[in-house]
Amino acid sequence: MSITVFRYFFDFLDGQEKWLNRMAKDGYRLKRCGKLTYAFDECAPNEYEYAVEFVGNQAYSKAKDYRKYLESMGFRTFTKNINLNFSYGKVRWRPYAKGMGQIATSPGGFNKEILILEKRRDGKPFELHTDIHNKLSIYKTVRRAYAWAVLMIVLLGAMTFIPNVLSVSSPMAWCLRIALLIFFSLFVIPTVKYSSLVKYLKEESKIFE
Repeated sequence: MSITVFRYFFDFLDGQEKWLNRMAKDGYRLKRCGKLTYAFDECAPNEYEYAVEFVGNQAYSKAKDYRKYLESMGFRTFTKNINLNFSYGKVRWRPYAKGMGQIATSPGGFNKEILILEKRRDGKPFELHTDIHNKLSIYKTVRRAYAWAVLMIVLLGAMTFIPNVLSVSSPMAWCLRIALLIFFSLFVIPTVKYSSLVKYLKEESKIFE
C-alpha cells in the first residue's frame, strides 16, 4: 500500500530528517517527494533510515556531482525544495550561498536545495560528516539561510508601515502584518536552534585544537 503525506518543514534539516526516520520506523519507505508531498510505500518497520543534507549553497554542477558520488556509494537520493515557489525557467539569487552557488535556475538547482539520502538500516550510525569542522561549516550555512529569510520578512514588515506602499485597506494591511509575524516566528525558531548548534560546535572545536 502507498500513502501520500502533505507536509512542509520550517526546520528543513533536522526536523525533516527526524520525521522521515519516524515514518521508516513505522514501516514506510520514501518513494518520491514533491514541493509539498511525500509518497511512501509500505516496508518492514526499521528497514530503512534517512539523512538530510543542505546543498543549496553549492553551484548546481557541484551539487549534481556530489549527488552522483553519494549514489555511487550505494545511497538512494531525492532532491527537495526549501521554498514554495512554483515558477519555471527563472533565475533566483541565493544570498546565503557563496560563489556560483548564489545563482539558482529552474530547471537547475532551484527547488533542489535539499538532498534526502536513504540506506538500508545496518546498525551503523548514518553520519555523512564526522569531522567537527565540516559540521560547523554546514550549520553556519544553514544558519545563514535562515537569517536571510528572517531579514527579508522584517524588511517586508517594515515596508507595510511606509505610507502609500500598500494599496490595500488598513484591516488588510494588519492581516498582512500578522501573517508576516507568524512567518517571522516560524523562521526565528530554527535560526536560534542552528545558532546554538554553531556556538556549541565552536566550543567543541576549541577543545580538539
